[in-house]
Amino acid sequence: MSLAYSVPRNIRRHLPIYTQYRSGGAQCFILIKNIQGHTPALAKDLTDSLFDPADPSAGRMRVEQHSNRLIIKGARPEWKTRVVDWLRDRGF
Repeated sequence: MSLAYSVPRNIRRHLPIYTQYRSGGAQCFILIKNIQGHTPALAKDLTDSLFDPADPSAGRMRVEQHSNRLIIKGARPEWKTRVVDWLRDRGF
């Protein structure tokens, strides 16, 4: 099965997923950088399979697409590990 996107690891062999805080820690963002290929396909796969729509905190989440990165707004800090595990399970 060939995916339309790839998330290559950085020079330290880590996935390029980062957590940022703004507004004094009131807002949390999860960034996925250096996406190669079809970024909207990755955004759709993440929202469809990773985040449960029945979870009230997932209802506030928005995934914004930029040229080669995704920004997950309204995220919770512990969701970073969920995103990393999700990508690792898919072979990235």
